[in-house]
Amino acid sequence: MIDTTRHTAESLFRRAAPEGSNAAKLQDIRARQILKMRERRPVERQQRLENRTRSANIVTLSARKELTHGAV
Repeated sequence: MIDTTRHTAESLFRRAAPEGSNAAKLQDIRARQILKMRERRPVERQQRLENRTRSANIVTLSARKELTHGAV
């Protein structure tokens, strides 16, 4: 019973295998796309972090300039 439930749940989320003469090619292309996305994620995450850091630094620097300019 537990196996039946597990298999049913797995089949709900399993990608349907493509049919036809190009099925193997399609699966290969999809597998390469997935790999590229996985490799790209950490790079994109690092870029977002750098952008956040850079924008935070710009805001901090502009706030400091405004304070010193107003104080003079």
